[in-house]
Amino acid sequence: MATLGLRVRLVDSLSYRTSYIRNTHKGKECSNIELDLLTRNIKLPKLGKVKIRGYRNRERIEGKIVNATISRETTNKYYVSVLVEEDILIEKVTPTTIVGIDLGLKDLVITSDRVKYGNEKVLMKYEKRLKRLKKELSRREKGSKNYLKTKEKIARIHAKIKNYRKHYLNDIANEIVNEHDIIVTENLLVKDMFKDKRKTFNKSLSDSAISKLRSLIEWKCKIKGKIYYKISAYYPSSQICSHCGYKNSKLKDLSIREYDYKECGAHNDRDINARLNILFEGLKLQYNLFSIV
Repeated sequence: MATLGLRVRLVDSLSYRTSYIRNTHKGKECSNIELDLLTRNIKLPKLGKVKIRGYRNRERIEGKIVNATISRETTNKYYVSVLVEEDILIEKVTPTTIVGIDLGLKDLVITSDRVKYGNEKVLMKYEKRLKRLKKELSRREKGSKNYLKTKEKIARIHAKIKNYRKHYLNDIANEIVNEHDIIVTENLLVKDMFKDKRKTFNKSLSDSAISKLRSLIEWKCKIKGKIYYKISAYYPSSQICSHCGYKNSKLKDLSIREYDYKECGAHNDRDINARLNILFEGLKLQYNLFSIV
């Protein structure tokens, strides 16, 4: 199944789902849902033809339309999502490249190729503005025109944050999956991480959307025939020396960013060491090698 999302402006505040129906009338085939990406129109039951925006890089959709869902966002914008069923042949790639990925908050992604993707912290950029608008909303009379206007302004900022984050994460996932055949990440227990009592940490964790990024990478690997591994959340990637394999339990302290191993004399950066260990663990999984955690 593939979902085609197209943005559309409607007059009515109506949300519904309708199934695709095709029949023959007076010898001519017709259907209740018709999508034309060349003229940028969609025909919908009760609404007729409506102008649409979205998918400018496509001239047509392949496959069979199953249904269409029209929904209204809190920003008073309307969207129509068309569900399309199509047969996709996924060819498994012969792996030639592998990358280990360390996910974090300071840098969202650090790869074993020494590539960094920063944490945009998009929510924090709008935090002051949101705080001001929420304070303004509390002073408005509930249900009044000014109350609804202010509420819509808040909703628009949240939508902007959501869309920016969505595109940023998609760009990262596309770049990583397109350039590598085997991708290895940690299976972070994000729900457990939210149990941390530090409010700032939880806000940063939510803003980073680590779990969403990991899901995107996994999904894109699946549809492109790539290989994706999640190593155990309890694998001590930062505590094991990537040179000699010695485990130092004292390195559970996150404040220690660099350290020397007496056993082999190696000087390790915490983040670099972690992503290399994640890479090595992925190689063990790929070739069924023995692993000690």
